[in-house]
Amino acid sequence: MITALAQAQPSPSPSPGAAAPRERQPPAAGQSVEEVGEGEVLRISANLVSVPVSVIDRQGKYVVDLQQKDFRIYEDGVEQLITHFSNIDQRFSVVLLMDTSGSTASFLGQMKGAAKSFVEQLRPLDTVQPVYFHGEIKPLTAKSISDPNLLGGAIDHMSPGPLNMGTRLYDAVDFALSVLKPVSGRKAVILFTDGENTWGKATMKSTLHDAEESDIIIYTLQYGDAPAQKYLQQLAEKTGGRYFMAADGNTLRRSFAEAAEELRRQYVLGYHPNELAPRGQERKIRVKVNRQRVAVRARRSYTYNP
Repeated sequence: MITALAQAQPSPSPSPGAAAPRERQPPAAGQSVEEVGEGEVLRISANLVSVPVSVIDRQGKYVVDLQQKDFRIYEDGVEQLITHFSNIDQRFSVVLLMDTSGSTASFLGQMKGAAKSFVEQLRPLDTVQPVYFHGEIKPLTAKSISDPNLLGGAIDHMSPGPLNMGTRLYDAVDFALSVLKPVSGRKAVILFTDGENTWGKATMKSTLHDAEESDIIIYTLQYGDAPAQKYLQQLAEKTGGRYFMAADGNTLRRSFAEAAEELRRQYVLGYHPNELAPRGQERKIRVKVNRQRVAVRARRSYTYNP
């Protein structure tokens, strides 16, 4: 189930009171509408359904010049009127959540380098709070900040945990969700870990549930050459993020960079459903765009849980 806690971005030209989808002309000759079925976090505020969307061309580059009129959105096959729209140039808040338990010691230098490269991409309004964890959860700054120099210095203070302290992965995820919960705007957790949890109060089930019902996107980076961890895959899938395997320093750095770019390149579409779903009922979503040779990445469904 997904419950929205954040407001969607307002449309530049909202259409209050509209209850039926706008009449639209079919795509012009030569145009194509394609989509892929993965997506971003979906939020519901009151009766507003808000869906971040990424549009990518065939060279893998994000398409950044689309307007509201270029999009069409459907719920259970019925076209909906888009009443809220925001472009890609939006600030974001991130918790960088990094596992420094004993098993990560050989990756610590690479992790620091990748994390510092990530914060160097920040724009003035973007904020990050770096946090590392092992048997304890240790924020490196008292709050989210945007100064790359201060963040880089804080990241340098990460240290590996003793082998006998274990790893509180689920508690760390719970901590990151609680930090971002009251924050407005776009927000995400970037989690670097091998996926092992040895003890703590939170559980796999509780954190997956809380993550799914939040409006926080989680990007998971699994280091090493171990088999893919289902928990990390589910965190990304349920929140509309992405799962990466980071087997070496170059892959790790590239994964951090891709997560940052995707956060920055999302549109947000909002609509009020023509018919409210009964509580707990799943609704299918489909997003299309009138642009040649592009793919749309948007969430496939949501569950109404007011």
